[in-house]
Amino acid sequence: MLEGYALHQILQIAIACFLFLLGWAVTVVGVRYILSRDMKTAVQRTSLRSAEVTQKAFIDVNLAPSLESASQFVEAINGLIRTAVGVGAFLCLTGVALCVVAFLMLAGIAP
Repeated sequence: MLEGYALHQILQIAIACFLFLLGWAVTVVGVRYILSRDMKTAVQRTSLRSAEVTQKAFIDVNLAPSLESASQFVEAINGLIRTAVGVGAFLCLTGVALCVVAFLMLAGIAP
């Protein structure tokens, strides 16, 4: 199977295969990180809670500071989710880049 290759070429093939598999795994992790249902359910629960607090704040004037705290909390959660999506996108791009590097390594090896 690898009779026509020198030892350094076999090593390059092994490294390229490892890089391709690593890139594929990183891409899958990034996509799963972006599509994680935990983040979506957390946002939905937080938005429901903030709506409840907002309704109570209109009824009771003493809850106005709570309303401000709840809105800051929702903004903080949204920032964390945006950061998580950014991390997922970074992982996807890194995985694709590793796959491309592996392909270029294999394309440069002549039998």
